[in-house]
Amino acid sequence: MGSHAWLVLLGAVAGALTSLAGMGGGMVLLIALSVTRGPREALVVTAPALLFSNLHRAWLLRRAIDPRIAAAFAMGAIPGAILGGLVVPAIPSRWLSALLVGSTLLALARSRGLVSFRASPAAVAPLGAGIGALAATSGGAGMLVGPLYLSLGMRGIGYVGTVAISAVALHVGRVVGYGASGILTSAEIPDALTLLAGLVVGNLVAHRLRAHVSAETESRIELASLSLATLLAVFGIAR
Repeated sequence: MGSHAWLVLLGAVAGALTSLAGMGGGMVLLIALSVTRGPREALVVTAPALLFSNLHRAWLLRRAIDPRIAAAFAMGAIPGAILGGLVVPAIPSRWLSALLVGSTLLALARSRGLVSFRASPAAVAPLGAGIGALAATSGGAGMLVGPLYLSLGMRGIGYVGTVAISAVALHVGRVVGYGASGILTSAEIPDALTLLAGLVVGNLVAHRLRAHVSAETESRIELASLSLATLLAVFGIAR
């Protein structure tokens, strides 16, 4: 399979997984690319693709978004992610791989109920700043947005839509930070656009399937995604 076909397929799978379960697809995409291309390039290439993919998903679910929570999160997440993006070039690749593994394991533990927390609406902005900084350096920290919103009582399509627009804020910060630090250049744009094409296809397919997917199935899809991402992350760091 050619490299562009592989990127489209990978993007389609990731888009479908995230649109169905709200979480997980972006992690699978990031980890799969880190195994083949290294963690730094995976972070850089996925940032613009995931930015526009989540913007597309948020548009599809725009009527269900909670604007107050999303705005509060963005106030912290964007500057946090910019700061994280600025320091990525100084972090050794092995450390980035370790951060990817750690964030993936944390997300998996959260999905299994081994890690949980509760937050108040007032904590959304400061927590967003921390999540933004970690997302820029490990990618998977964006998975913490889900449990944050679940702890606020969000569920269903409103949860998925608000997570999507919040992910837009994270990826805006990542793109700005990576661009300012010089690691995101025009050379990455073709691969990012190819990934985006696949992600949009996955979003559209899953959007049509959502009405036929139960909450239990959504949880199983997220768990399967995170389990796959964990296996890929461990394989990547062991290479």
